[in-house]
Amino acid sequence: MKAPLYTQAGKQNGDITLPEGLFGAEIKPDLMHLALVRQHANARISPAHVLRRGEVAGSTRKMYRQKGTGNARKGDRRASILRGGGASWGPRNDRNWEKLMPKKQRRAALASALSLKAKDGKILGLESFELPKPKTKEFTVVAKALPTHRSLLVIHNRNEALVKSARNMEHTKTLLVDLLNIHDLTKFDYVLFEKSAIEAAEKIFKVTKRAESTAAKPKKTTAKKATTKKTAGVV
Repeated sequence: MKAPLYTQAGKQNGDITLPEGLFGAEIKPDLMHLALVRQHANARISPAHVLRRGEVAGSTRKMYRQKGTGNARKGDRRASILRGGGASWGPRNDRNWEKLMPKKQRRAALASALSLKAKDGKILGLESFELPKPKTKEFTVVAKALPTHRSLLVIHNRNEALVKSARNMEHTKTLLVDLLNIHDLTKFDYVLFEKSAIEAAEKIFKVTKRAESTAAKPKKTTAKKATTKKTAGVV
């Protein structure tokens, strides 16, 4: 599988070969959904927090005696049915939203997302981008030449000139290759890979296929011993 390779001037300069294991994997929508839900859940925070009955300020003294007043039985003022009392059910900021997922499944989901982009022709390559100082105008030349609208720019190493030049571009985000994730791949339409980043991605996110099972060995059949069943005689 190949993808078009562009120069810093915005001109196409041949193609680049995409690793088959990462860009030609089987597309598994269910696995991609699980990985996306996991990432969103792990990034979730709970700012809302309510106080329970034992946490609000107030006396624990019984409001009035149990019998003889004609009123319903009442405990202390911190009961949840009273104004200013604790909340029985409410959001807590100590809730754990974390979800676990095996590494092999996470990498398989990432490979599925990249393979889907490659299948739709939304993977592009960039030879290199070198500038003496950051300049958005220079990156705009490249961006206008590419068929991209919402693009994710994946780089190999921290390139300040490239990062700062693309930072002011609308709907564009730069990301280190080792931080590739399912959320950004589904959020952006096109993925622009730096040439060296594709080679690094193959090493970092190497997806290994299950080893094919060898020819099934014939099952050992054991001869059953003939048994004689003794029956009692009929009287």
